[in-house]
Amino acid sequence: MIQIGNKTINPTKIICLGINYMDHIEETKREVPKEPLIFPKTLNCLITDGEPIIYPKLLYNNRKYNRVDYEVELAFIIKDKCKNIPSSEVYEHILGYTVFNDVTARKMQIKDISAQQPWFRSKSLDTFGPIGPRIVEEIEDPHNLNIELKVNGEVKQSSNTKHLLFKIPEILEFISQFFTMEPGDIIATGTPGGIGAINPGDLIEATIEKIGTLTNKVVLEGD
Repeated sequence: MIQIGNKTINPTKIICLGINYMDHIEETKREVPKEPLIFPKTLNCLITDGEPIIYPKLLYNNRKYNRVDYEVELAFIIKDKCKNIPSSEVYEHILGYTVFNDVTARKMQIKDISAQQPWFRSKSLDTFGPIGPRIVEEIEDPHNLNIELKVNGEVKQSSNTKHLLFKIPEILEFISQFFTMEPGDIIATGTPGGIGAINPGDLIEATIEKIGTLTNKVVLEGD
């Protein structure tokens, strides 16, 4: 159970999309996906606005793994138990929208991809899923929102959700074919281009128009 602004949700799962903005596809040199590329994050990664992102010493002290990246994303929260949702009915099952930061152990992810392993561990370290600062129930057009991330006041990512490759109706229709969605489940729609590293001491501000700014400081484990 987690409180986001004035709402409390009890998610059973977090499902994220990879490479869902063209500029991010280009910077990662990936092929354009023919269907949504989805992966899970585990619930232990969730933190809210103002809580610290913990940079694990396991990564910090290891040259093989010592890069952690930010990824600002629009997320939506599921309202009720549902499955096999047609795209025309998707919005009936959405509680609201929020900001999500898909923090990623990038070197670990690259190593796992090269070994044909899933992205599981690189995406699900403790505190690697900041979410907030609130859930907005009604947004007239969630596909026309400015989205931005700053590190120490410097803009690193700046885009608009109109550039999403797969839109929300396609995303939920696709995911709900495979999984029963439960109230409070979180779906993050992917990050735009401009990904980069964070380090202990950095202040991360992830902003989406009409929702607000999710702010988290990066702290080295044990400090």
